Amino acid sequence: MAQESSAGSNNGLLAQAQHYWHVLLKWKWIVSAFLFAVVAATAVVSLMLPKMYTASGTVWIEDDPNILPFEEVQTMGPGTTLSSHARLLQSRSLAADVIEKLKLYENPDFAGKPKKGATPRDPNDPIFREKLVQKFLANISVSSAERTRLVDIKFRCRNPKLAAEALNALFDGYVDMIVRKRYLASERATEFLSSQITALRSEIEAKEKELNQYGSEKDILPLTAAEAPTVSKISDVNKALTEATIDRMNKLNIYTGLKMAPIGEVPDAPAGSMIRILREQYNNLNRDYTTRLVTTRPEYPDMIRLKKELDSAREALQNETQNLVRNALNDYQAAVRKEQSLQKLLDDQKNEAYTANSNSVIYNSLRIDLDNKKTLLESLSKRQSETDISSQLKGLDAMNVWIVDKADYPLRPTSPNRRKNVLLGFLVGLAGGVGLALGLEFLNHTVKTSNDVSKTIGVSTLGIIPAFDSDSQSRGPRAELKKIVSMIRGLDGGNSERTEKARRKKRGKGTRLTGWDGLQDRGVDSGHLRSRFELIAQHEPQSIQAESFRSLRTTLLVSSPPGRIKTFLFTSPLAMEGKSSTISNLGIALAEASRRVIIIDSDLRKPKQGKIFGISTAAGPGLSRYLSSDIDAAEILLPVPHSTLQLITSGPLPANPIELLTSERMDTLVAYLKRNFDFILFDTPPVLAVSDALALGPMADAIILIARAGQTPIPALKQAKQKLDALKLKCLGVILNGVDLIEQDGYYARQYYHYSKDD
Repeated sequence: MAQESSAGSNNGLLAQAQHYWHVLLKWKWIVSAFLFAVVAATAVVSLMLPKMYTASGTVWIEDDPNILPFEEVQTMGPGTTLSSHARLLQSRSLAADVIEKLKLYENPDFAGKPKKGATPRDPNDPIFREKLVQKFLANISVSSAERTRLVDIKFRCRNPKLAAEALNALFDGYVDMIVRKRYLASERATEFLSSQITALRSEIEAKEKELNQYGSEKDILPLTAAEAPTVSKISDVNKALTEATIDRMNKLNIYTGLKMAPIGEVPDAPAGSMIRILREQYNNLNRDYTTRLVTTRPEYPDMIRLKKELDSAREALQNETQNLVRNALNDYQAAVRKEQSLQKLLDDQKNEAYTANSNSVIYNSLRIDLDNKKTLLESLSKRQSETDISSQLKGLDAMNVWIVDKADYPLRPTSPNRRKNVLLGFLVGLAGGVGLALGLEFLNHTVKTSNDVSKTIGVSTLGIIPAFDSDSQSRGPRAELKKIVSMIRGLDGGNSERTEKARRKKRGKGTRLTGWDGLQDRGVDSGHLRSRFELIAQHEPQSIQAESFRSLRTTLLVSSPPGRIKTFLFTSPLAMEGKSSTISNLGIALAEASRRVIIIDSDLRKPKQGKIFGISTAAGPGLSRYLSSDIDAAEILLPVPHSTLQLITSGPLPANPIELLTSERMDTLVAYLKRNFDFILFDTPPVLAVSDALALGPMADAIILIARAGQTPIPALKQAKQKLDALKLKCLGVILNGVDLIEQDGYYARQYYHYSKDD
C-alpha cells in the first residue's frame, strides 16, 4: 500500500510538472519576449551607467588603552566597541570635514556638473551641503571581519584618483577626531587645575607670612597639656576640610565635563549603562535615516515613522543626559555644602582658641592650616602634571587606531558589472516570464477541457475534437497576443453579445482569429484548408480528428434511441468556434455508418456549408427560396460529392430570416425530412449574436452547443446555456473542438496521438 501511495504521489508530481511545462510551451513567445526585453534593458542600462571606481583601505582598531591613572577624565572608556568606531567612520561630521578639506563641492566628479543656464551653486547653501554629505555617506561602505580587529572601508567615485584621495582624507580626519575627542576633557581639566593652583599658592604665601609674623611677635613656646586637645581638634577639622575641598573640586570637574560634552558623549559612561544604550540606539537610527534619505523622500510614510523614532531617541538621550547633569550638579552642591559646613566648624574651633587667648594654640592652628594648604597644593600639582601629560599626547596618533592599508589608486572600475547584470537580468527575466505565463494561464477564463464544461454549465461533453498541430502550437508573439486579447474579452462576462459584435466587426475588417475558420491568415491555400480541416473526416480518415468525429458519432447513436431523436440543432455561443466544420465532419461520419443524413444550412446570415462541400448557392433553390415560395421540398435536396449524405444550402440571403425560419413552411420541411432521413443536422448562427437558433429550437429534438477550447469565454458559454434554459430548450451536451490533448488527458493522450499517426 505504501509503495502504491508513493507511486501515485510521484505520478501526480510528474503530471503537475508536465502541466507547467506545457503552460510554458503554450506561452513560449510571451516568455521569450519578456526575457529578451529584460535582458536587453539590463544590457542597455549597464552600458549607459557611468563607470565607478572603488578605493579600499583597512584600519586596525584596538580597545581603548588605559595607560593613564586618571581614567575619570577620559571621554572614551575601555568599553568602546569595534562597532562604535565603525559607525564613527560613517558619521556626518566626519563626512562634512572631508568635503571641506578636499573642497568636493567644487569637484564635478563628485558634486556633478551644474545644468546649462542654471544658477551657480552656493557652497555655503545648507541644503546643497546636506546633499553632498548624504552622497558622500552613500558611497562609503564599512565592514569588519568576525573575530578580528580589522575594519575594511571602501569609497566609490567616478574618478579613481578622487576615490583614493577622499578615502585617505577620511582616515586622517577619523584619527584626528579620535585624538581630539579622547583628550578634550584632559585639556579642560588642565585649565581648571591651573587656575586653582594659582589661587592656592597665593593663599599659602599669605598664610606663611601671617604664621611667621605671628610667631616672631608672640615668641611662641611649645604647647601645654591643656592646649594640645584644642590644636588636635583644629587639625582634624582642617584635614577633613581639605578632603572636602578636593572632593568639591572633583565634583565640579565632573559637572563641568558633563555640561560641556555633546549630546550623548558622557565621560566615564560604563558599558551597559542607559546612556550608552540610548546613544547606540540614536546612532543606529540616525545612520539608518541618513542612508535611506539618499533614495527616499522625507514625506514617505516609512521615513516619517523613522524620523519620529529618531526624534524620540534623541529626546530620550537628551533627557538621560540632563538627568546625569542634574545628578552631577546635586553631587557638586552637596560637596559645596559639606565644605562650607567644615569651614564653619574650623572657624568655630579657631574662635574658641582665640577666646582662650592661647598664643600657642593660635600659632599651631595657623601652621596646621598652612600644612593642609600645602597638601592640597601637592595633590593639585600632581593632578596637573598627569593632565599635562595627557594633553601633550594630543600631538601623537591615536594609540588604539592603526591605518594598516591606505587607499591606493583603483585600476579597474568595480561597477557596473555588465556580465553580472546581464546574468541577473536573464534570471529575473526568466523568472518574470515564467510568472507571467502562469499568471496568464490563471487569468485565462476560457473553456479548455471537458471538466471546465461540466463545472461551468453542468452538462456533459459529447465529444472532444483535438487541435491540429498548427492550431495548438502558437506561431509567434502575434498569435499569443491574440490569445491574450481573447482572454481579456472573456473576462467581460456580462457583455458577451457586445464582445461577439466586436469580433464580427473586426472580422469584417479583415481580421481573423486563430482556428479552423481563421487559418487563411497564415498564408495557407483556402482549398487546402477546406480539404484538411473542414472535411478531415473524409480526406484524412486516419487522423485523430477523424477518429474523434467517429467517437462523437458513436456517442450520438448510443445516447439517442432509434427514431426518437432525429433532429439536432447545432449552435455556438460566439462566432468562429468551428461550428460549421464540426457539423460537416459529423455528417460525413454518420453517413459512413450507413445512416441517412441531411445537413440544413439554416444560417441565413452567413452560410458556410455550401463553401465547405464545394457547392455553389446557385446549384439549387436553397432553404430561403423554399420558405418564401411554393416549390417542393425534394427540389432543394442536393447530394454531397463523394458521400452519401445530402445538403440543403441556405439559398439567397433574405431580409427577414427569423420570420422565414418560424413559418409553417419550416414545420412542413422538418416533418418531411424526419420521414425520409435518420438524422437532420441544423447549422444555425451563434446564439449570443442573433436569435435564429432560439427560434428554431422548438423544432429540434435536441440542441448541441459547440465551443472552442482556449477561445470560448466561460461567461459566454454560461450565458448561452442560460438563454436555452430560459426558453426550456433541451441541451443534449457540448462538443468541444480545438482541444489540447495534454490539457485534456495528459501525456498519454499525446502519446496515443503520435502512435495513431505512425501506425
